[in-house]
Amino acid sequence: MTPNDAATGLFAALPKPISVDQIQEYGIEIAEVQARRLAREILSLNLYWILAAVDAHILQKYRALIGGRLLESVTGQWAAETFGLERWEGYRQELDERREHYARLMDDQLSPMGLSAEAATLLEDHGVVSSDDRSKLLMLLIDYAPVDQYAALLDDIR
Repeated sequence: MTPNDAATGLFAALPKPISVDQIQEYGIEIAEVQARRLAREILSLNLYWILAAVDAHILQKYRALIGGRLLESVTGQWAAETFGLERWEGYRQELDERREHYARLMDDQLSPMGLSAEAATLLEDHGVVSSDDRSKLLMLLIDYAPVDQYAALLDDIR
């Protein structure tokens, strides 16, 4: 598998932008503006896991290439969608901050489930979902951030 193949495979594994209807399937009533914020957090969580898997599984000389190609693909899809990513550079700063935050938590030995709980807390704190919907939100985050899948995809590259 080449670095381009790896980036393509990782992008294919990345969940597509989530819709209001998909969120409502989890029993969460949400407005479009809140759905965009939730989609951004799901994207951030997935990109954290994907890029962490790249760092853990890929030789250093290929990491930037894979990460760059992946982000190019994400930009093409997410910037074209109406999910609040009109300005990619603004989101990139948010993504970098979120990745640093998640990395600090993982350095403190937080579990992957704990990281999903942290994302849920952030969404509650920003008023995206109510605390009454926390268990539903956790199920959604677990379903839309398939941690194990990313590492498995990269096992072929080692």
